[in-house]
Amino acid sequence: MLLVLCLAFAGQILLIALQLGVPALAPKGPPQLLDFQVFHIAGQLALAGDLGTAYDPVQFWAHTKALTGSPDRMLWPYPPHFNLVTAPLALLPLWLSYGVFTGGSLLFYGLALRRLSGGQHALVLAMLFPAIMICIRIGQNAFLVGGLMAWLASFALAEGTSGARTLAGVPLGLLTVKPQFLPGIGLYLLLRGEWRIIFAGGLVAALALALATLLLGSGVWLDFIHVMGELSKYLSRGLYQYYRMTSLYAALFTLTRDAGLALAGQIGLAGVLAMGLWLAARRAWPARHLMAAAVMASAVMTPYGYDYDLPVLGAAIALLAPDLAVWGRRAWPLLPLSWLACFAGLIIRAVFSEPQPALAVVPVLLLCAALLVLARTRPANVDPG
Repeated sequence: MLLVLCLAFAGQILLIALQLGVPALAPKGPPQLLDFQVFHIAGQLALAGDLGTAYDPVQFWAHTKALTGSPDRMLWPYPPHFNLVTAPLALLPLWLSYGVFTGGSLLFYGLALRRLSGGQHALVLAMLFPAIMICIRIGQNAFLVGGLMAWLASFALAEGTSGARTLAGVPLGLLTVKPQFLPGIGLYLLLRGEWRIIFAGGLVAALALALATLLLGSGVWLDFIHVMGELSKYLSRGLYQYYRMTSLYAALFTLTRDAGLALAGQIGLAGVLAMGLWLAARRAWPARHLMAAAVMASAVMTPYGYDYDLPVLGAAIALLAPDLAVWGRRAWPLLPLSWLACFAGLIIRAVFSEPQPALAVVPVLLLCAALLVLARTRPANVDPG
């Protein structure tokens, strides 16, 4: 199964790279702006010393349309140090840059899952197959974020000296390139008293931010703050593809069109999840289970999560995979539930006309709950020792 999955991933990457390198091979119709094209364009602007254009929505939209011919509009809401990733990629042709980034980050992700899952990494990849293919299709950065999450978990749970666990601070600090996925993990570290990891992560983040400021100039921070304000406005004005979002915020907003109520609901969910992690720590859950719950919480605490971000759950599934394997075929309902969570946005788009509800959060929450329940419950015919 692992070989089939890898061939499917490699084939998809090759296809997209060919379409980017030879536009005549792309599907007919108006040109679609892929997320990786936005990464590449922002990297070019960083190299040119013109990140102000990337962080200005109006200028950036005009710039991307002039370069690609696509009418699609995307913001550039990434913190300054993520530009240290996109700028080197912009030195390469678009098709090659895409292949290096997507293929390299997928390998980084896969190796982390293999290390974390006790030999069950094929199960993890199979459960998240649709989300992985979506991420490959648009060239998003979920493999980088999910890989950092998995390596953080692997180092943090390493047995031996505290020095080995302190290495978890490196991926922790680098996860600040997408900080909305940090709250659950941060709470785990606090509950476990992992002060060395927290300090190391803060140091890595500070060094990355300082390097970005040194290379890009201090003015980049004002530009970044400006675009974050714009992102907040657009999120509350119904200007995103909410049907693809995996947050309670999106679900409540599409139901009520009340941004304040939706935000209150999202904050309430985050509070409930935080309380759940605290109770699990008080009840002395095994570190692997508590870390898996923290990764899940991180994935759904943010109001700004999409179907292409779901590979982040790979770290949680990998942590629980040895426990799930004990169930054998009786755990098979997890696979269609996981695929439903990944495909929910596409199903909604196909079934509903405007306005389209954002229901993807429901199967995501059900999947997380089912994973934890099965992992923490052993079959009656299995010796617990």
